[in-house]
Amino acid sequence: MEKIDILEVKDLKVHYKTSKDYVKAIDGISFGLKKGESLGLVGESGCGKTSVAMTIMKLLPDNARIISGQILFKGEDLVPMPEKQMQHIRSRSIAIVFQAAMNALNPVYRVEDQIIEAICAHKSVSKKEAQIRVGELYQLVGLDYKFAKRYPHEYSGGMKQRAIIAMALACNPEIIIADEPTTALDVIVQDQIIREIVEIQHKLKMSLIYISHDIGVIAETCNYVGVMYAGQIVEYAPTKSLFHTPLHPYTQGLLSSYPSISGEKKRLYSIPVEQGNLLDSVNGCRFYNRCLQGRHICSQQEPVYFEVKNEHWVLCHFHG
Repeated sequence: MEKIDILEVKDLKVHYKTSKDYVKAIDGISFGLKKGESLGLVGESGCGKTSVAMTIMKLLPDNARIISGQILFKGEDLVPMPEKQMQHIRSRSIAIVFQAAMNALNPVYRVEDQIIEAICAHKSVSKKEAQIRVGELYQLVGLDYKFAKRYPHEYSGGMKQRAIIAMALACNPEIIIADEPTTALDVIVQDQIIREIVEIQHKLKMSLIYISHDIGVIAETCNYVGVMYAGQIVEYAPTKSLFHTPLHPYTQGLLSSYPSISGEKKRLYSIPVEQGNLLDSVNGCRFYNRCLQGRHICSQQEPVYFEVKNEHWVLCHFHG
């Protein structure tokens, strides 16, 4: 039986109001997430990855506006949903692991009390039952329960990140959004956290959206990849297909700039120029000013999505 999409984003556009004009942070992206599977969003800083996460959770700042599009969770559109109703979706159905663990924890409360508060806010349980749940969660993420009664400053970076993951799992959500959860951690702890996230996802049969700058991490953790550039998904494909046959020039540049631990050594590629200003209006392809394969049509006409092969889509006039 074919798996159904638990989350479907359709032609989503989000703008941020600034003193000069509106920034098109998300400009017409679409993707689906199947139950039990994982999607990686990868791209450079400022491409809109975190804005996608915050829009799905409807935790956007006051100067942000959802201009158009749909966010369908099990067929129900979250965009017009009132805040009171959305509060029942957050944590209970869709949870997020923030990249800055210290900022996500209140420094004056014990970590256990913060997780208990999250559990009791969404489930009708006693404090004792919530404490038992905290113990189960700590065991799941590889933390000794004795640390639960300590304050955030008494945790190491890796421990804080595990505590945040435990908090996100507290209400058994169907979707976890991990927004660069290993930022500022050393490579050994990064590897441990990534492995635990993947193991937990498979064990609990959750769906996962993993956001990262690191395309190598995405390769290890996700079934599908969406490559973002300047507010758009320029390539979307199953992970193996994207890594074996990258079609968009930006994806090719990302993969060429990533070092390999096997094979012959070679000079890493650097994508020329910088990402354009999202305040500027663009007639053609947004990547044109950095693309070594660009032609006249690229500067004049915006490309449309083209499915090159099964589930492999690319936003390029020449389809790779």
